[in-house]
Amino acid sequence: MKTLVIGGGMSGLTYATVALKNGWDVTLAERNARVGKKISMTGNGRCNIGNEHVSPACYNRSSVVSHVLDVISVEEYKLFLNSCGIFTYTDGDGRMYPLSDSASNVVDCFRHQISKQGGRLLTDTVVSSVQRSADGFDVTMGGKTEHFDRVVLACGSGSQAEPTNAMRLVSPAYFTPVCPSLVPVRVMGMDGSLNGLRTRAKVTLWDGDKQLACETGEVQFKDYGLSGICVLNLSALIARREVQRKSGDYRFDLDVVPDMTQWQLEDVVHRRLLSGERNKLFYGILHNKLAEHIVRRAGTHANAAQIAHLAKNLPFRFDRLLDYSMSQVTAGGIASNNVDIATLQLPSGVVALGEVLDVDGICGGYNLFFAAASALYTFTAAQRAKAYSIS
Repeated sequence: MKTLVIGGGMSGLTYATVALKNGWDVTLAERNARVGKKISMTGNGRCNIGNEHVSPACYNRSSVVSHVLDVISVEEYKLFLNSCGIFTYTDGDGRMYPLSDSASNVVDCFRHQISKQGGRLLTDTVVSSVQRSADGFDVTMGGKTEHFDRVVLACGSGSQAEPTNAMRLVSPAYFTPVCPSLVPVRVMGMDGSLNGLRTRAKVTLWDGDKQLACETGEVQFKDYGLSGICVLNLSALIARREVQRKSGDYRFDLDVVPDMTQWQLEDVVHRRLLSGERNKLFYGILHNKLAEHIVRRAGTHANAAQIAHLAKNLPFRFDRLLDYSMSQVTAGGIASNNVDIATLQLPSGVVALGEVLDVDGICGGYNLFFAAASALYTFTAAQRAKAYSIS
């Protein structure tokens, strides 16, 4: 079967590899100079390639997710990776990494598989049109038109890259609105003196007086606002609401002393106030600049209870999500009601995979896992077994 895979990310590379191992004639077209651009940036270059704790709860509410996860398990995913020469280990939080701790090495393994199986890999190649014909598809790319039996749309989204051309290749009517997700947030009136600081915190996202969710982890203070994994995960909730055209009065409350109760913290602050150590209220507890920020916001007449309460509920008013260049994934995409759940085909017959679908997960390897799993899902059990020798 003569197949064109549009996009050389995780889903496209996975699909091309399995198809080639089943004897298909595969061309992979990638608009960048090298495949696997986003893979190479994951896990700070180490490649957080999956997660042992994958479940539908880790993603937005998409019917596609549950169907894919019902078929493709973490164990089967590992078999696929192993068949490509990629072997993994898991950290204490379930995050999977290659033994090489090298994202570029993962990309090299995929490139080697495609080359070894005789696949045609075209980089710096933009697909400008896909037209359905009586017996397949006529595709224009690089100024030339070529016929294919099957076309697979795996070109991802605009996150960490130039805007995707997916909407030019299939009907824009298939898509929900889209929004950058897993992205730092800009907050109002940010104190620039905090720029560069990192601290452990429990972060709660509010919409007015309604608590939406909370996450605990490292928060990174930026001159524009907040970042860090827990903030990125909470940004996904805002992004998904924006996709649904829901607005909100969002606020992030940071408990920057999560390992002490408010009463314990108040007691320490009270004793230090009594001894005249107002400039040392958080010595041994917080970074000096963060301590100064809290004392300054509390005001010169604040008592121990008020200062402790502020440290346990430090508010930052949400302004906006940062743009696609700063985001890890995109919320929104091809809506599940436009996809044949059994085959992931659109009404036009084009197969849609990975992030081009309306599927987004939290940080921790969940998005790379789904990208690969969606590609594996479209093959039969026999085809998958042939590709990676399931016994």
